[in-house]
Amino acid sequence: MFASLVAISLGACAALPDDAPVVEQLDADTGATVARLGRPVELYRDTFVQDATGRFAFLGPFETNQMGTRALFLWLAVPIESPADAEPPTVEVNGKPLELGAPGRAADFAALKTSPYKIPTPWSSMYYYKIDAEIARTLGGAATLAVSVGESTKDGTVRTAFKNQIGGDPRLATFAARE
Repeated sequence: MFASLVAISLGACAALPDDAPVVEQLDADTGATVARLGRPVELYRDTFVQDATGRFAFLGPFETNQMGTRALFLWLAVPIESPADAEPPTVEVNGKPLELGAPGRAADFAALKTSPYKIPTPWSSMYYYKIDAEIARTLGGAATLAVSVGESTKDGTVRTAFKNQIGGDPRLATFAARE
């Protein structure tokens, strides 16, 4: 009976990490340790869309640690198939754009085999940006976040915005405070 209780308790604990502000996991394919938010921040589409799957974008910082070599990244997933020639997404924190370099479009940009976050929809466009500690701290102090991305429409490419008033999300602050 005691063994059953212990097994149930340990099984329940295994589900808890994704509810934690910051989760560390081992990428079995690369051997890197990945620190990430328990779940990414949701951003809401500025304009109403009938299809519920296209209403949310997701953003999450993460850090890879490959044998003591650490690197910070920002992951974005938007429910839009952005044209290949479209400008990369822009990210704003508290109304000011972040200075981000050119994004990668696959997890290998961060030397990973798979995304550190669960992909919300299989048709999401994903972007990976290499960031520094200053950008991580800026995200940690965010009251508002916005992502703007090019979207193909019958009238050509238009910029679509996803936003959220997060009011100092403690997950982002906890991630930024890690050192």
